Amino acid sequence: MILNKSIESLYTSMAYDDAFRTLETECDDILVPYVNYVFNEHFDKSARITRLRNEHFIKNENQSSERRITDSSFEIHQDNITKKYHLECESKPYDKSLLIRIFEYDAHIALDAASYDTSSIRVKFPNTGLLLLRGSDKAPDSAQIIIEVPKDTLSYEVPIIKISDFSIDTIFEKSLFLLIPFYIFNYENDLKTINADKSRIESLKKLYTDIINKLDEYQKNGILSSQTCRVIIRLTHSVLFKITMKHKVVQQEVGDIMGGKVIEFPEITAYHDGVTEGKIEAILNSIKGIMSNLGKTAEEAMDILNVPKEDYPKYKSML
Repeated sequence: MILNKSIESLYTSMAYDDAFRTLETECDDILVPYVNYVFNEHFDKSARITRLRNEHFIKNENQSSERRITDSSFEIHQDNITKKYHLECESKPYDKSLLIRIFEYDAHIALDAASYDTSSIRVKFPNTGLLLLRGSDKAPDSAQIIIEVPKDTLSYEVPIIKISDFSIDTIFEKSLFLLIPFYIFNYENDLKTINADKSRIESLKKLYTDIINKLDEYQKNGILSSQTCRVIIRLTHSVLFKITMKHKVVQQEVGDIMGGKVIEFPEITAYHDGVTEGKIEAILNSIKGIMSNLGKTAEEAMDILNVPKEDYPKYKSML
């Protein structure tokens, strides 16, 4: 599938972490089943989700500030019970530095809702899980964060979900629809071979055709909303487009399967309509939409839309 420059820029820049964040932000009906599986919870369709602040600033030793953005921070409310969750998605191979970063995020999330008086402060850490997109022999099924305090030791578990542990049938059986866009990672090490093997390309095309058909079936049966199905399909295409950039046959052949179902991003459509009609409000709404839905800065949003750099100050001043 041939993409215009704006859409190709978006597909390239939003893959992986941003795709995960978009799924979490837009699709409550797949986030709840994922939380149920990872944390052995039993929330149902009546559960409500509240998104929490995902941007924090960490002070360095030289007094400079470094911005950190969590992939996902939210609360789930049901039957007078509220639980807080923090989910991270990692595309790099597993190493111990991930746990350091997760603890930093957890501490900031806990401090956001701390209660205190003149003699005490109480912090509540979130339920935290990690999704690994690339397999690694070093990655355990769960990790422990251990905190030693005077006269005591505290710890909490971080369950680790690995894409490599799941078949596409298992993903559908366990309602782990959030994993679908990243399933292509299971083929990453074989893409060079697949790219040169027509029969394997046909097999991969059949897999993604079956995925689309199953999503259509789940939508018709009311298990997934039409919006969620559209989001899953467009993000599956964006992740696939990114990971197959060096394997053009796979990218085109399999990409066309997903791309044929992709509805162009409304923010991009609105931007081009706004440019054509000279409507500044439409252009601003497009920039705001990408900032909100994809977690981008104003500059990143304007870069995605190919806004002329000389116009950046004008639009930024109106946001």
